[in-house]
Parts: sequence; C-alpha cells; structure tokens
Amino acid sequence: MPSPIRVLMTGDDLLEPASRILDPIGAVIETMSGPIDQARMIATLSAKPFDAILVRANPPLGAAVLDAAGASLQLISKMGAGVDSVDLAAATERSIPVMTAGDANADATAEMAIALILAIRRDVVRLDARLKAGLWDRGRYTAIELRGQTLGIVGLGRIGRRVGEMARALGMRVIASGRPGAAASAVAGIWTVPLDQLLAESDIVSLHCPMDASNRGFFNRATIARMKPGALLVNTARGGLLDEADVAEALASGRLGGAALDTLAAEPPKPDNPLLTAPNTIITPHIAAETAATMERIAVMGAENVVNWFVRHEVIVDRVVNRAVLPKLKGVSLL
Repeated sequence: MPSPIRVLMTGDDLLEPASRILDPIGAVIETMSGPIDQARMIATLSAKPFDAILVRANPPLGAAVLDAAGASLQLISKMGAGVDSVDLAAATERSIPVMTAGDANADATAEMAIALILAIRRDVVRLDARLKAGLWDRGRYTAIELRGQTLGIVGLGRIGRRVGEMARALGMRVIASGRPGAAASAVAGIWTVPLDQLLAESDIVSLHCPMDASNRGFFNRATIARMKPGALLVNTARGGLLDEADVAEALASGRLGGAALDTLAAEPPKPDNPLLTAPNTIITPHIAAETAATMERIAVMGAENVVNWFVRHEVIVDRVVNRAVLPKLKGVSLL
C-alpha cells in the first residue's frame, strides 16, 4: 500500500470544502495554530517528512525552511494569491512548484478596492464620525464624484483588471502601469502607460502589484512627489509596498489628499505606526478577500493543486508562480 500524502497546513484548520477534496485521496493533514516564524517552520519540517505545504497567511518559506523540509517536499500550494513570503528562487532551485489559488480572491479584493475608493473619495467615514459627534455638514459640504476622475492602477493582473472594469462602469477614466519598458496598449479599454505618466495624471492611485525585493517600499516620498497634489492612494495589495513614514508625512502635509489601506507592513500594526494617526485615512484589517465565497474558492483551489499533483500528475500552469520550474517537472502534464 502506498504511503499517504502528508500535508502541512500553516493555519488552524482545513475548511470543509478542502477536506471534501483531500479526504478521498487519504491525505494526512497536520495543522499549525498560533504565530509561525522561521524557527518554528524549521523545527516542524525537520521533525517529520511532508510532501506538500498548504499555505495560509504568510509564513516564512525561505531557503533554510526548504532545506529543513528536505527531498520529501514536492509542492507548495498557497491558499490565496500573495507569495511574497516564499523564496521563489530557492523553490525553483529545488524543483518545487509554488502554486496559488488562481483568481479565487480577485472579485472580492476588487470589490473592496472599489469600496475603499468610494469611501475615501466621498468622505464616508469622516462624515459619519462628524454626524455622530453632533455636526451636520449638509449645508457646508460639497463632494467630488468619481465620474470623470482618473484612476491609475499599478499592477494590471487579475485583480487590477477587475478594478478597472468596475471603475469604468462608474464613469472613471482608467489607466494602468504595466511592466517597466512595456509599450502602451489597451486591455479591456484600459490603457497601460509608464508609471511616471500614471502618477502625474491620476486623481486616485490603486495598488494591485505583487511585492518582491524590487518594489518593497517603492511608494515613498519620491513617488508621492510625482503624483498630483491632493491625489488619493488606495492599497489592497501588500503593505510593504509603502514607505509608511513617508506616506504618513504626505498625508499630514496634505501632499496626499487621503489614503485607504487594507494592508500594512506589519500586521497587526504596532501602536506607534504613524498611519494610525494620519489624517483622512481609512485602514481595514487585511480583509479584502475575507468573504465566505472567496474562502471556499481558495480552499478548493488550494486542495485541487495537491490532488492534481499527487494523483493526476497534472499542473495548471496559470497557478504556478515560479514558471522557471516548469522545465524541471518530469512526468507531469501541464494544463
């Protein structure tokens, strides 16, 4: 009898939809509750062999962790989209595909981005607080509507495209920045332009790019200086894309007109994070994708990646992040 597939899940439990997929193949799941750091990952993976890691949240999966896993580890499947905590080069070197849940969270995250855009542009949170404090602003307040405003999307992947489609339905002009050096083109009516042009023309900038060593902290004082004075910033991607001190400074000075953020560099934030006291700022606790439907889709796709690899010997290429690993995969069909 073949050995069961051993799966380590970096989370408290496996959602029932994923269990329905993994139970029939006899997978043995070990969960991890509580905080997870590199030392704990190394200790866990050194103690017993695992064939796959189902990743919830963003535990550190660097070269030292992968070395601790040894030759038994064949697959890393993220139950989500972001893989900035995974050393992709180290995984590729060890012939380990790193897979995501595809576009499972795209609709929910795009909806949240639009909700934040509406909330910050139309002063929803501030006006609510003022009314509850006894102030009635109706006779003195004039809003700015979204129709006719320019939305700049940084990162035109699955989520960015959906945000663009929704924004265009609201009557906004939508532009996006593609990869550096890419020629201008239209994607579903969205023109891609150089980042400098996007920053100069956008009334609202919304971040939807993955984070890696090349763009960590790229949204800083210099970037803000190239924006329209008083423009708004929305971030539902990764908090580490921002230099938070620079963003807070720009909010305090009015150089940035406001910010709506679903992610922060350190989560939960430390009490001294300057963004917590910055003016005209909305911050939510990294919940853009936390809808019931999204959680089910993420669980299903994450589990499907495991079944496809170990049972069907197949890989859905669109879900593989480290594409350089594909030529190293033997005996596997690429779908």
